Amino acid sequence: MTDGKADQAPDGKDGKKEGGRAARPAARRRGRPPQPEAIEERRKQILAAAIEIFGRRGFHDATMQQISRAAGISVGLIYQYFRDKEDLLHAVISEILDSYLREIPAARATQTEPLERLHAAVRAYFRVVDEHRAAALIGYRESRVLPRARMTEIMARERETTGLIAESVEECRRAGVLQVADPELLTYQLVVYVHAWPLHAWRLEPQPGGEAYIERGMAQLLRPVQPAPEAPPVPSPARRNR
Repeated sequence: MTDGKADQAPDGKDGKKEGGRAARPAARRRGRPPQPEAIEERRKQILAAAIEIFGRRGFHDATMQQISRAAGISVGLIYQYFRDKEDLLHAVISEILDSYLREIPAARATQTEPLERLHAAVRAYFRVVDEHRAAALIGYRESRVLPRARMTEIMARERETTGLIAESVEECRRAGVLQVADPELLTYQLVVYVHAWPLHAWRLEPQPGGEAYIERGMAQLLRPVQPAPEAPPVPSPARRNR
């Protein structure tokens, strides 16, 4: 309740202009809108915090408050970028998929020979998984909680990524540099081997580094289907003079 008096205007008057008309409130000064670079940096900051908390506590036990503390920002600010936890999880997985679809074609474009293009594609694929190991593990473990529509979208983009590797395998088969009876199976083996790095590479003794792991795997999978090098022709024995 009020004390029956009119609120005082900032200048000490009764809130009315001369002539008895009500004074308009001063317009609020607006700051400059965030720049795209700043928006992207903030988004990355939130995603990094989400990866940390999802990885440590799991999706179901993680809270937006924990994520906000890890990011060093308010919960309200997170909601300006993401609708809810599911939206955050979807964004974490999408970051990896975006990287696949950006890095693999770029790596293939650096080579001209079919087999080198395949090697470049698989290395790029592996590099993305290696650089996003924590996020990849979250995707493997938690993606099933997403709504069906989002899971369908993620699976379609995963198939698109696999298709890039399949294109290189088929290119090698057509060029005769790989003699593979089942290109689809070879593609599957390469994809599974890449994804096994964050999941099962700990089983290898001694523990290999990333570069050694991917080179060892490609040699194991590709060498058996490469044609044997042609043997040099055997010179004819010299005729003896009779």
